[in-house]
Amino acid sequence: MNNYGMQLLESQNNYFMHESIVIILQTHVLRLNHHQNSTRSITDENNSAINTSNSKLSMDCINIKFDEDINFHLLRHWSFYDSISHTQEMILAFKLWSSRGLSQLKEFLADLGIPKREYEQNYRDMNIKYKSNIKKQILEKRLQDKYHYTTNTIILPTFLLSSGFTLKLSPQDIVYSIMSTLQTTSSSSSSSTSMMIDLTERFSLALSCLNFHQLADYINGIDLGKVYMNKTHYLIETLLQSDKNLSFDNTIPFILLKFDQNMFNSSTTTEHTTSCGFFTHPYQAYLFARNALQTLIAYTSSSTNVVKKKKSKHLQRLPLILIAPYSSTNSGEELVEIVVGVPALNSIMMNSFSTLFEAADRRCGNVAKFVFFDHSVLLLQEQHQQKFIDALMFVLAK
Repeated sequence: MNNYGMQLLESQNNYFMHESIVIILQTHVLRLNHHQNSTRSITDENNSAINTSNSKLSMDCINIKFDEDINFHLLRHWSFYDSISHTQEMILAFKLWSSRGLSQLKEFLADLGIPKREYEQNYRDMNIKYKSNIKKQILEKRLQDKYHYTTNTIILPTFLLSSGFTLKLSPQDIVYSIMSTLQTTSSSSSSSTSMMIDLTERFSLALSCLNFHQLADYINGIDLGKVYMNKTHYLIETLLQSDKNLSFDNTIPFILLKFDQNMFNSSTTTEHTTSCGFFTHPYQAYLFARNALQTLIAYTSSSTNVVKKKKSKHLQRLPLILIAPYSSTNSGEELVEIVVGVPALNSIMMNSFSTLFEAADRRCGNVAKFVFFDHSVLLLQEQHQQKFIDALMFVLAK
């Protein structure tokens, strides 16, 4: 189920790829409901004797079913409004970085017929009469044309797990819980000379997120995911308000996005999202970089400023390099940074930064640390940053 969730995070922008994955998995997943299937095959002569026990079994056992679900971020764990506000596709469609976009979102919710008191409370507690019509209304072409969104990534075929009246689980929510758990560093862990943060405890907790009978760890991961999403929004909003963290012009073949530790000293920072806790997981760092690139291009293309509009066309052809703090430092210790490469949005090629980073590292004397499975994400001491960037520019120019 969670392999499927990882595939979903990668393929949700490609509806046909996502649909093919679901079709492949559907038969296999349905086999897991063997308890329910076995009750149907019992002979008629035994039916009267086992009806009671069957009903109890069907309530207690785990049921996994196929459904077309609303793919808003952590929908079952947030309010409907917050879930939409943190869904990348809706951020881009409604331009939620602007006051006009926020007003349009509230207008959209009004068109769905959902009162403010309903969409601001937890989705699970919403009145069923509003919840039952949401999917049908989102699919209405009238609303799609009015608000310029597509349903390919909003309504997706998926699987939902339930047992009795307990919380329904979706693969993508489980993946987000696991990722957030893996990303979080213990507040008691100190920075050492080791460049890798000890993930042994995190890995153990992440495994427990998969246990349906230990939902407390799963819910804790979801709560951490909300913290990270709020921090992500803060960082991207700060990025849009000021270009001081960005470098892009005709002299370099990529967008360079650099964060320092001061960016994390805000009111939205908690013990879980300090500079050494936000970018510790390679996949989360990659997702942040990709979302930042998408939002940056959408922001510049929607601007009324002619210069920014021209800049947007140039940005669409450029990949993005993210450099951010990875580990905390004590006095006298060198800051370790994480470096992430994301291909250009209009590129149809696979991410080639694994090869490019390796070539750049060889050119500057093997100063990078490739400690992750994906070599498009690496660790680098701050003192080697400029040397590595210069080597990368040379490799890209070849």
